[in-house]
Formats: sequence, structure tokens, C-alpha cells
Amino acid sequence: MKLFEMLANLTQSEIENSAFKGKAKKRPEDFTRMRTMGFEELMLYMILSLKTSTAAALRRFFIGMSMNVFMTQQSLSEARAKVNVSAFVRLFELTADAMTQHCDNKWHGYRVYAIDGTKVQLPTDKKLGAYFGALGKDKTAPTAQGSILYDVLNDIVCDAAIEPMTADERTIAKKHIEKISQMAKGDKKLTIFDRGYSSFELIESLENEGFHYVMRVKSKFNLDIDAQTKSDGYVWLEQNGKRIHVRVIKFVLDSGEEEVLITNITDKRLGKNAFKKLYFMRWPVEAKYDIVKNKLQLENFNTRTVEGIQQDFYAAMYLTNIAAAAQKDAQEDIEDARKDKGNKYRYKTNLNEIIGVLKDRFVYALAQDSQDEQKAMIDLIIQEIKRYAVPIRPNRSVPRNPSPRKCKFHYNQKANC
Repeated sequence: MKLFEMLANLTQSEIENSAFKGKAKKRPEDFTRMRTMGFEELMLYMILSLKTSTAAALRRFFIGMSMNVFMTQQSLSEARAKVNVSAFVRLFELTADAMTQHCDNKWHGYRVYAIDGTKVQLPTDKKLGAYFGALGKDKTAPTAQGSILYDVLNDIVCDAAIEPMTADERTIAKKHIEKISQMAKGDKKLTIFDRGYSSFELIESLENEGFHYVMRVKSKFNLDIDAQTKSDGYVWLEQNGKRIHVRVIKFVLDSGEEEVLITNITDKRLGKNAFKKLYFMRWPVEAKYDIVKNKLQLENFNTRTVEGIQQDFYAAMYLTNIAAAAQKDAQEDIEDARKDKGNKYRYKTNLNEIIGVLKDRFVYALAQDSQDEQKAMIDLIIQEIKRYAVPIRPNRSVPRNPSPRKCKFHYNQKANC
């Protein structure tokens, strides 16, 4: 069984599981009466994550489910309020755990993770601003602090958090590190950090837990590091009578800027060039935010409640991993089909089309009663994704837009600003 099909089966089994439903409901009596949308249908609707008006999203969902019913926005809000956020966290974690067991690409024997944060724009609402915090003039733009732990070689969002702006990125990172210890037990693990995470306390925490790390540091983070003239040497970090011995790697970028990394990996077989390549492996975590924010339109929320924001966030994380699994399976099929054809270019899947196909078909595959019918629909999804394969043309680049429009969903209206 391929990864995408396996995740579909696991999702369907979990949603239909009585224990899952019992934990997901806020009260035992919720979803016990016959309603327009039952518990299972609500979960499918939520992970579908349609970014249109609520009326249009509901209409499209019910048509896809072959249900001749009508539901108001108020009724949907009341149904969502009956479900704990933990239900969506569980579905997301289910994908992360299954993908970690299935995928094991490594760098010199290490599973490589990256931790990175982002600001998440929220709808303009006083309650959201009071809970999450706000940015902008007079603090009028509610904003949350998002963060993910990402397996960069296996394309897995392993852990995610959405917190108030008062939450420190390093504190959230420590929670991600706790998650790492529970995953892929027995594997060596390495986490890459950007320079915004450099602190003695975080490094000490990593050392105490026995985790390997590579961390970019700013100038003046430590004067002994700044004074280090070797491109590959060691210094002691000291604070409050405590000392940590770290390896310092320095190299010059094409831009002429000096990059400084610190690590507790002492293997001399891994030299400066290896660490230079390793640090840039963290780039996909930046690209993953592009997928979540722009392709899945995370910030185009259909809710103005704290719990609703959290539900939508974890539903997006779930769908991110589902899309990655579908992409992986389709890519393997594409490469197998073309390996002996002598094509001028290699071909790859088109992520925009993957997300579009998933929104058209995925949850309806989950709704099938028959395993054979579900498998047939899953196979159809993969076949359709493969039709949109595009050639990989080397050395192509897209000019950077120096003035991007930052406000995509101004005041969270359903038209781009």
C-alpha cells in the first residue's frame, strides 16, 4: 500500500472510531441527535478547507457528498463549537507519525529537522486580538505566532503550534524538541536553527537532552565566536558559571557575507563544505510556509473565534502532509514511467494542481463505505495528479518581486485585497 492510500485509510478509520469521537466532542450529548451535518461529515468538511464564502463552501461540500440539504453559517458555527481542537491535532499527528515510519531519508545517518516560525495574520476581531495579540498601527491587526518542526529530507511537518504573539520562539522550539524525542526512536536526529533561535538557554537544553544541532548565529552573539579566525574551530560558551564547548564553522557566501554556524557534531569527516550544504537544506521549511499560506490560503480564515482559528490551523497542517504524501507517490510513478524514455528533461508534479485535485476529490474518497471504492478514488487522484507533470528546466529563475503585496486577505474578506 502506498503512502497516500495509507493516510487516507488511517484518516477514515480514525474519524469513524468511537474513542476518537468521544474525545473530540466537548459533551457526551453532542452529535447524538440527527442533524444536517453529523460528526463525521463535519470533520470531512473541515479538512476539505475550502477558502470561499461559507455558503459556497457548504454548497460545494454537500453537492460532492450527494446530500440534498441546506445548512446556515450559524448552524455550522454551532457544530464547530462542539468539537475540541485536539481532534484536528490528532488527525495532523496521525499523518506525521505514519509518514515518519514510512519515510527515512537521512544525511550521514541523521534525520534532519528544521524549526522555523512565522507570523499568521488573523481576521480583524477584538477577541482574536485580545487572545493572540496584534501588530500594526495602534495594534489593530490581530496576529498569531505560528511554528513548525519540519523533516526536510522527507517532506513531513512533524509538529506545529499556533500561539499568542507573547510566546517566545525559543520556548516553542523547546516543545518541538520534546516532540522529536518521541519520533523515530533509535534514529540519530539533527535540528537546524536560523539565527533568530540562538541563545545559551536553548543550546544548553539541546545539550542536556543529547540532541545534535546546527545553529546559525549573529555577530556579537558571542565575542569568542566573533574572534575565532579558524574556519573550523572550537570555543567555550559561558553563562552564569556554566560552560558549553561548541564547534564553530565559518564560510563566505556568494554575496560576500560571512556565515557562522555552531554545532555539537564533532565528526571531522564532516568538514566545512558538508555543513555549508547542510545549513541550506533548511530552505524547504521556508518553502513549506509558502505552500501553507499561499497555496492552501491558511490566512483566509472562515472563522473569528480562537478555537476556530486553531481548528483551521491544524486542518491546514493535516492537509499539508496529505498533499506531500500524494506528491511523493505521484512523483515515484512519474519517474518509473519515464526512466527509459530518454526525455530531455526530468518531470515533476505540479503542487498547485495537487492541491486543486485534493480539494475536488480527497474527502469524498474518505466518505466511501467500500474499501474498493475508496482505493479506486485514491488511484484516480494519483492518476489525475500525474497528468499535470511539468518539465524541470535547469538554471531557470523567477525575478524576485521587491514590493510584494503583503495583505492577501485584507480584513479577511473573501476577495483578495
